Amino acid sequence: MAFGRDGTQEVNVISVKGEGTVAAKPDTATVIVGVTTEQKDLVSAQQQNARDAERLVQAMLGTGITPENIRTSDYRVESVYDFKEGAQLFRGYKVTHLFQTKITDLQKVGTKIDTAVQNGANFVSDIHFTSSNRDALYNQALTLAVKNAYQKASTISTAIGVKLNPVPLTIIEGPEQPQPFHEFHTPMVKGISTTPIQPGQLFIEATITAKYGVLKHGDGSSASLKRLD
Repeated sequence: MAFGRDGTQEVNVISVKGEGTVAAKPDTATVIVGVTTEQKDLVSAQQQNARDAERLVQAMLGTGITPENIRTSDYRVESVYDFKEGAQLFRGYKVTHLFQTKITDLQKVGTKIDTAVQNGANFVSDIHFTSSNRDALYNQALTLAVKNAYQKASTISTAIGVKLNPVPLTIIEGPEQPQPFHEFHTPMVKGISTTPIQPGQLFIEATITAKYGVLKHGDGSSASLKRLD
């Protein structure tokens, strides 16, 4: 409960959640491709992995992907063990080098994945579609969320017979909803036909929590403020 601007009128508060969603076509994809190498000797495994990784990178560059759109996302060395009759037996070392690759021609995502596999990639995962216009799309969703909150507050105030101040007392922006991503695993078989990848549609979501003041009695100046359309 609070007081109006004139310091005399008692004001109640309606708190509502506003939601907004904007649909858009993605124009960018990122995909993780990489090579894993397992050998008994660590140095041999690292050297072989380095050769395989270089071959993979050169093949991806050959598809038209620029160097700045290929970056290492993970590099690790692990000991590998077998378990037999309760005993842990050392098998060797596994070296993994993964690259995050950005693709702007969505019609060729499947072809580029095939190229990676045909040139040594034995790991393909985490295909993520997004839009280069993400900020503008999110602002559109945010605008819809604000309007949705006002509509809810207006409906509530009408239902209970009070006058609503269309200017919110507070607006708190909720956490941005995560973009959908698609995890994709392909059989690592050289010579497979073009892998079909469907980007579908993105849904950008925004949420807010808004508090509106309502007059408990009297007309007051706040009741005559311009409506939010």
